Amino acid sequence: MSLRRRAFLVGAAGLAGAVLVPLTLGGTTSFLRRTLKDHFGPEVLKLAGIDEFVDEFAALAGEDDPAKKIVAEMYFGWHGDRVKMIGPAKAIQERFLFTILHRSNIIAVQQGRATEFEYGSVDPWSPVCGLYLSAFADETL
Repeated sequence: MSLRRRAFLVGAAGLAGAVLVPLTLGGTTSFLRRTLKDHFGPEVLKLAGIDEFVDEFAALAGEDDPAKKIVAEMYFGWHGDRVKMIGPAKAIQERFLFTILHRSNIIAVQQGRATEFEYGSVDPWSPVCGLYLSAFADETL
C-alpha cells in the first residue's frame, strides 16, 4: 500500500471520527442541557422528567432537514457554541427557553410552588390553547 493511499485512508478515518463522535454523544442534547444549567443552575438537571423534555425537544430540532441536523450535532458536540454562538444556534437556544418556560412548570419548581417537573407538548409551533382561538375556529364550530 502506498504512502499516499495510507495517508488518504487515515485522513478519511479521522474525518469520519470527527463526524461520528458528536453524533453518538448527542451534540444538540448536550447543548440544551448546558443551556438549562446556565439559565436555571445545575440543580435543574437533577429534576425527574427534565431529560425527557430535552430529548423530545432535541428530536424535533432539525427534523425537517437531516443535513442541517447532522451539522448541528457536530457543531454542538464539539462545543462550537462556546467558541462562537452563530445565529441558528442562538435561535434554537431562544426557542428552547421560550418552550420550556411556556410549556412546563419549571418556574413553579424553581420557586418551590411545585414539587414535580411537568410539561406539555415540546413542539414550539403547536398551539397552546387549541383551535378555539385560531382562524379555524369559525370553520370548526
